[in-house]
Amino acid sequence: MHGFWKETDAQARQLEKGSLHRDLALAGVALMLLVLIAHVGSDLGLTITGPLCGID
Repeated sequence: MHGFWKETDAQARQLEKGSLHRDLALAGVALMLLVLIAHVGSDLGLTITGPLCGID
């Protein structure tokens, strides 16, 4: 998706690298929210069904 290693232009490479880092950060935040909702979602009233994973 973000092939910054294939780019020959330095500016385009930097832009692709920044986009890759932004997408990785968003995926990390989504994972953290999933774990948070699985852990305390029932207390907050955020779950429709039971949690997907349990943290003991």
